[in-house]
Amino acid sequence: MSGYRRVVAALVEAMQPDAPFALLVVRLRRLRETELSFGHAIGEQLHREIELLIRDALRPGDTLFHIGESDFAILLPAIRGDAHAELAAAKIARLFDHPIQLDRHSVLARVTVGGVVSSPQERTPEEMLMAADHASAWAIHSRHGYEMARGMELRPPVGHSVLAEALRMNALQLHLQPIREIASGRTVAYEALARWTLPDGRSVSPADFVPMAEQSGLIGELTVWSLHAAMRHLAAWSRVAPDVVCAVNVSPLFAADAGFPGLVERALSIWDVRPQQLMLEITETAFANNIDAVIESMTVLKNKGIGIGIDDFGSGYATFSYLKDFPVSELKIDRMFITDLARDTRLRHLVASMIDMAHRLDIHCVAEGVEEQDTLDVLTELGCDQVQGYIIGRPAPAEEVVDAIIAA
Repeated sequence: MSGYRRVVAALVEAMQPDAPFALLVVRLRRLRETELSFGHAIGEQLHREIELLIRDALRPGDTLFHIGESDFAILLPAIRGDAHAELAAAKIARLFDHPIQLDRHSVLARVTVGGVVSSPQERTPEEMLMAADHASAWAIHSRHGYEMARGMELRPPVGHSVLAEALRMNALQLHLQPIREIASGRTVAYEALARWTLPDGRSVSPADFVPMAEQSGLIGELTVWSLHAAMRHLAAWSRVAPDVVCAVNVSPLFAADAGFPGLVERALSIWDVRPQQLMLEITETAFANNIDAVIESMTVLKNKGIGIGIDDFGSGYATFSYLKDFPVSELKIDRMFITDLARDTRLRHLVASMIDMAHRLDIHCVAEGVEEQDTLDVLTELGCDQVQGYIIGRPAPAEEVVDAIIAA
């Protein structure tokens, strides 16, 4: 019997009058990037270690199920209401606050937890599983790594064909999030972020549709869309703010493509944008495989005047050796080092070392995920160059941002 069917059968059995229970879905995210960085053996070892950590945290009577390559479901009987279920979800999410040691590698597991509590309306097992699954997807936006389904409207999942049609019909939206220079207080850049809202009003998280694009072979189309959407808005604001840069994310799977530099150059030409106004951000995992091809491709673009940034710095790769051969312009420190920076001395030392290393290599540093004034104060003290996060500004529709830039 498949894991899904075993969960459904267990839920049917658990649905008894006056016996509330909860269901959690635990999702290991970016497993593919871990495998690219460290190999499949480490990926499998990480999966096993996560299962052991979860099992050790469960109560007697709780049941753990495999329901996919990187998903688990947990049935929690005898739950004393919503607050009890949320505490359980928080407990599981906190298991992965720190890196897991695997052989010679220290790997940070990106895990989200979604939960749902049985209701008097007697949701069907399938609806409960879908609600917990959706909550796990939405948990990517939570700083705590978990989310509970509370009265969520349940709708069928989105497939690859729907994404392909959205790309074909130009149905995605572009949002822009400001990046501020600490020393001057000026907004010096915006990060371009793809967003997808379905015709029924439901939003699909980038944490879901970007991996979907990579797995289905649509990542090239998504990258082309992102580049041209960003360049179109950059061209509009460059007339009044020629020094404000636009940062665009590049998938690790596309960074080594021999045709990528030409694609970028054509986009710049079509929209008449100077190369110096574009920053391409790639994650460290891009250097795990085909490192020579990635360095060659990015160096071509760097020599044209385009900035190259390392996104999620410190989270994904086992060595910084690529910095020796690849002259990056920017290091964007991963939010896992930033969220608790003001309260954690060890994080403070780590971030200080990153900033110092970057400056010694003539690279400027950006901290992402800055949400509190105390965090901003520490980053200012440590000499960080730029910051990005909700305290600076939330992502907003590109048209609104460009209108505001022009009107300023």
